[in-house]
Amino acid sequence: MALLSYQKQQIMKRKQFYQLLLVIILFCVTHAQGGVVPAFKVTVTGKGQPMLFIPGHTCSGEVWKETVARFAKKYECHVFTLAGYAGTAPLTEPPFLNTFKKQIINYIVNKKLNNVILVGHSIGGFLSLGIASEIKGHLQKVIVVDGMPFYAGVMDPAAKSGFNEEQAKAMLAGFEKMDKAQLKINQLVVARSMCSDSTKWDAIAEWGATSDRKTMAYAVMEMMGNDIRQQIAAIKVPVLVIDAYAPSPLYPTYTREYSLNMYKQQYEQCKTCEIKVTPPSKHFVMYDLPEWFYEVIEHFIAAV
Repeated sequence: MALLSYQKQQIMKRKQFYQLLLVIILFCVTHAQGGVVPAFKVTVTGKGQPMLFIPGHTCSGEVWKETVARFAKKYECHVFTLAGYAGTAPLTEPPFLNTFKKQIINYIVNKKLNNVILVGHSIGGFLSLGIASEIKGHLQKVIVVDGMPFYAGVMDPAAKSGFNEEQAKAMLAGFEKMDKAQLKINQLVVARSMCSDSTKWDAIAEWGATSDRKTMAYAVMEMMGNDIRQQIAAIKVPVLVIDAYAPSPLYPTYTREYSLNMYKQQYEQCKTCEIKVTPPSKHFVMYDLPEWFYEVIEHFIAAV
């Protein structure tokens, strides 16, 4: 009997040891996960069919503020700010865009969002194309605002797909030479070149000046070097592409027709794609032509 009692005691001790070990493991795992930087922040407003908004390079989700005020009356608007942009905590390691894409897909799937209208501007448009190429179901329509599946191919028809880390490092080194005030001036120049609405320049520049510099350098080079022109053939839902066209006396050969043909070449493999060229507008179409922008989107959503 004494032997049996001793054996029971040893079994109980082993069980207690393993229970304690499990608690320790769970504690460590939980705290490790708590330290992981999320790939984005999301704010949700409105009720109805889900509409997801992904901003462009360095921009806060605030870039969609006026757009969301319009659409939140009928739609549930999920507005993203990508990690590392506009003062948000950056991801620890690249590749940044692939992580953004995967985590947005997970967000859509895990929240069981269906009939999603996905809207992306610039780098957000590039991400939207990647998401729509890979996700199965869930999406109803995609709207790409001045974004392309292979930016490098526009500048060099012979360009090949592939991330150029040396160029990313060189860009990062340039950013790191600037303090915040200098970077704000740099970003103000960018804002003026990409937006006609002068009341928006300071906000755009501030978002850039408070963005993580490695994310800025690496994300844009990831987009530049990633050719998904063939991949977008997998998109089955309707796609609206808004081509921001602004004529310039410095480039007389850059006509409206030239811009449209450039976009048609980029989107040749996407058989569900419709391209709309703007009246004169710079990159931030939602700021330069808000009423035109809203009406084009509403017409596209309403079309069967």
